[in-house]
Amino acid sequence: MGTAELPATAEVVIVGGGVMGCALAFHLTQRGVRPLLLERDRLGAGSTGRCAGGIRQQFSTVVNIRLARRSFELLARFPEEVGADPAYRPIGYLLLATTPDRAAQLEAAIARQRAEGVAVERLDGPAAAERVPGLRTDDVLCASWCPTDGLAGPSEVTLGYAGAARRRRAVLAEDTAVTGIRLRGDAVTGVVTPRGAVASGCVVICAGPQARAVGGLAGVTVPVDPVRRQAFVTGPFPGQPPRAPMTVDLDTSFYLHQEGPGLMIGMGNPEEPVGEDCSVDWGFLPELVAAATLRLPALADAEIRRGWAGLYEMTPDRQPLVGPVPERRGLWLACGFSGHGFMLGPSVGEGLAAWLTGGRPPVDLAAFTPERFDVGRAAPETLVI
Repeated sequence: MGTAELPATAEVVIVGGGVMGCALAFHLTQRGVRPLLLERDRLGAGSTGRCAGGIRQQFSTVVNIRLARRSFELLARFPEEVGADPAYRPIGYLLLATTPDRAAQLEAAIARQRAEGVAVERLDGPAAAERVPGLRTDDVLCASWCPTDGLAGPSEVTLGYAGAARRRRAVLAEDTAVTGIRLRGDAVTGVVTPRGAVASGCVVICAGPQARAVGGLAGVTVPVDPVRRQAFVTGPFPGQPPRAPMTVDLDTSFYLHQEGPGLMIGMGNPEEPVGEDCSVDWGFLPELVAAATLRLPALADAEIRRGWAGLYEMTPDRQPLVGPVPERRGLWLACGFSGHGFMLGPSVGEGLAAWLTGGRPPVDLAAFTPERFDVGRAAPETLVI
């Protein structure tokens, strides 16, 4: 795809070939648009390809709950509509709260999720321990469990959308960076690449951690910052819980789940600086191990076999930026998903495709409007892992 011939003009240019860009490309083709997608590397090589693949409906805001539920519906139809297997595995998500403030947030989120039809259960500590044998839960004040949450394949979903979009005559060009965005006054007129320019009155930035830099090409500030997140995989170990679900300590952000014969473990570093460093920081491992063995003591006997790092694309309120940029006619955003891009990609891609073509998104995306910070309408997501 990197050698795909660039058209002279395109109805819509999508910048970025992760799950969001590819989902948008596919859904646009369903609405009769033949978009051009430009990816500076390989499809799915950025944040999407380095994510853990978690998909869940357990969010704190109604819009995210609705979008997540819609994504699950789209993934259920994925083989039929897209022609690929999304590799969905319903291993379940177990969320733990150990402080009064976090427990109150989780209780409120459970109520919202139930009101939106999510099959979520509220558990106490002993009931949570039954889900993960060996898990320490004496300090757990509240837990939530959703058995239909789980994992899907980042590569399978992204490349599935890409293949289906190509079959519908979308043009997807890899190894093609956008180096400029052309303007006439305040209106977008096209993009510039090392392989030539493409005229277009509509450009959508789906560039994830690079969204701020791409927005700068059009003279606008996109409040998205890249932050490294790391994950590690263990070998099998004595006392390992069988078929461990995605288990998250919300107060530390430590998580674990079954991965091959061992477990995948990870945790956010609150001191992590903004930047695009994707090397593994082995110096952070002792802090992670301390949190891991506190929550699952048997992990003290586990061997860390490998680790990798990826990037979250963070916004100030941990909610994405989706919609038109007011100061640049024809420039749109779909970025800043703050760790939730893979799980919300199908539904946001569908909704934004409808919005771009004059239709009505199945889930209202107005809460993600880029100007919300200027008008004081931010509604933060609190269940960020």
